[in-house]
Formats: sequence, structure tokens, C-alpha cells
Amino acid sequence: MNSNGTLEDFVTRFPLILPVVKKLNEANLTWMIGGSSCLFLLGNKRVPDDVDIYLLDDEHDAADHLFGIESYIFSSRLESVRNSNPEGEHSIQLTSHLEFNLDRKYKFSITPLVIDKRIEVQFEGNSLYLLSPEDALLVKALLQRGPEVGKKDIEDIQNFMALYQIDRAYLSERIGELGAEKRVGTIFQF
Repeated sequence: MNSNGTLEDFVTRFPLILPVVKKLNEANLTWMIGGSSCLFLLGNKRVPDDVDIYLLDDEHDAADHLFGIESYIFSSRLESVRNSNPEGEHSIQLTSHLEFNLDRKYKFSITPLVIDKRIEVQFEGNSLYLLSPEDALLVKALLQRGPEVGKKDIEDIQNFMALYQIDRAYLSERIGELGAEKRVGTIFQF
């Protein structure tokens, strides 16, 4: 985990994050920060534009109720996900039901193994949970989005793997669960 300074910078950049995670924790919902925010908090240099908070598929309704908001389905040619935004603030996304429509359909689920691998960090008495870096990298490797859509998935993977020792056995297991060897194997050089 990076120094507390990076976590402070993150919370300053996204001031809604602490009230959101406090409510999620008080409601005993299972959640974790994924995407570029997760990688940034673990040492990647690229500053994220938003915070993706992954929820269990069957807990998204409870989270929406908690914040008094409604979900919507975001669909693109690459993906379909259920999102909602606490306080109507699009810098924080509650996300579930991740499906990627690529060379074939991949469904990324928060399984008990994913929950076991999440990373807990503390900030001002609040537990923040991070998706394992392996899972965050796997989502980026599946999507492979580039600058044409404002993303840097492959660059993020390369930069992060140069500074962080990932659990290759776990990543390989997750790739196998999704049947994504062909899609992402060369990215991770398996």
C-alpha cells in the first residue's frame, strides 16, 4: 500500500468517498474499489478520473435504497454494467452486473474468492476495501480500452506490473474461471 499521503490525496480528490463508504460499511454491504482508483491506491502513478465501487450483484438494490437513488444500465459495444451514482455525483459509481461483450461474453462476478483477496485499508477510522490488483488488472485486460475512449487499460497494466508483485497463481485461476486465456493470456505472458 502506498503512503498515507496518496490515500489523503485520493480522499481530497473525491470528497464524497468517505461518506459513501461509511454508509456502505454501516449497512454491512460487501464492496470494493476497483479500476484505476484501486491501482492508484496501490502505487500506480496515473491519477483516476472517477471511483468505481464494485458491489455484489444481489446487493445493488440495497445500496441504491441506502442512498435513495436509482440504477441505470450503461451499455457500450464492449460492456454492459449496472451503475448508480450517490448524490448524483458521477465521480463515484456503484457498479455491479459486469458483462463484457468482446470476442465472446465474459461475466465478471464478485465471488467468495474475490472477496477473500480484497485489501482493507484504514483512513480516519473508515475501512476502505480495494479489489485485488489482479482482479482490477483482469478487468482492464478484458476491456483493452484505449485513448479513443479516454482510457489507458494496457498502459495501466504495464505500468502497474512494473512496480507491484502480483499473485500470478491467483490471476491465472481467475482467468481460467472466466475462460479468458485467449483474450488476455498474451497481456500477462502466461
